[in-house]
Amino acid sequence: MIPNTSPFEYLLAYAIVFMAGILTTIALRKYTEWVHRNIQHV
Repeated sequence: MIPNTSPFEYLLAYAIVFMAGILTTIALRKYTEWVHRNIQHV
């Protein structure tokens, strides 16, 4: 059985994963900035 997947679905899946990667990068950057600020105050 051949899956019936349109190119739009592939594009949508790629866009979702791409945005998840961007959000993860932003979250990790904010977290490391927060950790550095808290280390300096201790």
